[in-house]
Amino acid sequence: MQRLTILLCHYRLNVVYQQHSSMKKLSGLLIILLVVVFAGCQKSTPTNLSETNAHVVDGGDPQVDGLGIVISIDNTHEIVAPINLPAEFQQKGINAPVAIKIVNTGKMTHLNFGTNCRVVYLVSIRKL
Repeated sequence: MQRLTILLCHYRLNVVYQQHSSMKKLSGLLIILLVVVFAGCQKSTPTNLSETNAHVVDGGDPQVDGLGIVISIDNTHEIVAPINLPAEFQQKGINAPVAIKIVNTGKMTHLNFGTNCRVVYLVSIRKL
């Protein structure tokens, strides 16, 4: 009887040890998985952006066929629509010279009678 009790205790300890060992393996695997996921999710800023001179322009009220607040790039006269224009530049009647760094979002927007323009993300903007 005593031998049976010792065997049962040994069996229980062995099962508990195996469960503890598999939990260690599982937690180690989870840590490795988290490190890999978060290492792959780092934000990176494009390094080849050049600063361009432009004007933030109030193109008129969009409700009455105006363009709204847009950016006119000086050297190409292209009109672009920024998705993240700071509040200080969103003033009625604005015509402010600025230096900008932009990233193309790959989207286009329709402003008024046939005017399509690129939608851009402002990486930086400063007054000139």
